[in-house]
Amino acid sequence: MQNELKAVLQALVAEPASEYPVFSVYLDWTTDSNGKRQSPTILEQELSQIASNWPGSGPIYDSFEADRERILDYVNNEAPKDALSLVIFACSGTEVWAPLPLQVPIETYVAVDRYPHTFPLARVLDDYETFAVVKADGQQAQIMVVSLETADQVAETQARETINRVMVGGWSQQRYQSRTDFLITLHTQELAQRLDEVVKQYNVQHIIISTNDSVKAAVMGGLTAPLQALVRDVSNTDLPDAPRALREALDPVLAEAERQQEADAVAALEEQMATVGGLAAVGSADIAMALSKGQVQTLLVLQGFAGEGRECPTCGSLFVGDERVCPYDGTELQPRPLREAFLARALQQGSEVQIIPQNDYLAQHGGVAALLRYRDDVQAVGE
Repeated sequence: MQNELKAVLQALVAEPASEYPVFSVYLDWTTDSNGKRQSPTILEQELSQIASNWPGSGPIYDSFEADRERILDYVNNEAPKDALSLVIFACSGTEVWAPLPLQVPIETYVAVDRYPHTFPLARVLDDYETFAVVKADGQQAQIMVVSLETADQVAETQARETINRVMVGGWSQQRYQSRTDFLITLHTQELAQRLDEVVKQYNVQHIIISTNDSVKAAVMGGLTAPLQALVRDVSNTDLPDAPRALREALDPVLAEAERQQEADAVAALEEQMATVGGLAAVGSADIAMALSKGQVQTLLVLQGFAGEGRECPTCGSLFVGDERVCPYDGTELQPRPLREAFLARALQQGSEVQIIPQNDYLAQHGGVAALLRYRDDVQAVGE
């Protein structure tokens, strides 16, 4: 599921720049009003345009042609029809082949470079985190996990006895109600245990609970504090079972949770920047230095951030400005788009990445910032 996509992303950014062409293909795989997909035609046109500017012989060209043919064959004959988007990374020269059908929309984008363009995939992973949906009543419950790739029911729980809400009157009714409450409590405790296991196994970031008012308190009361912290919505809404319809129904709730995460990260950034010696940095030059030193805990970058920088192929240091030779080892620096370089280095170091659609504070500071693990200088207030 999502963990597999993250593993692919980590593997891609770990690869050094290649002498062979690396394809990064993002395709909107939805159909138009006539039931046809436009992206295969767009892809062929893009690849033909790129091919026209490519040298016409040698092993590098052979790698290019092999990947071009393989990508088109996959798109035209193998790609799953129920996906909403396709992401493909390919480089036959370095034996990279990673087709990734996704269940969320994505804009069509094609690049051929010395390294994979992973920023759009990282943005999708940031925006569409794995969530669990719990449908529960006193008698039974189902847990579904929804990720970028699929939606599956992964667990089910059942009360130990059949619960019948029947009015029998008098002391008998009280005893019956006590027994019913006891069975519901046992069931919700079992549900909480299974949910905890699911959250850990699938790295669930959000929980949505659909239940009725009569057992809502019992369901929530059975959850541990860490599970309660992941709950984004509790309602008696009858959620659809179909994965695509389910995601569409929950998109507003999950989008609000994502925007809150972004707001919290920017608030923490502003607080640290206003603190003497605060653990934060802003602007391309300072972030390049912080990433080169392994200081970044959380990278915050605007979705539209762009810029050109340079990277030392020997020591890996990143530079912004007029540097052409690495001051540390004398190696000639290689050009690299900053958003790809920053993202790759952050992921290599295990840093969290927040890709933010729009924020005035970030925009005022060049579109990129970071919360730091440590700092090795003294910062004055306001710097």
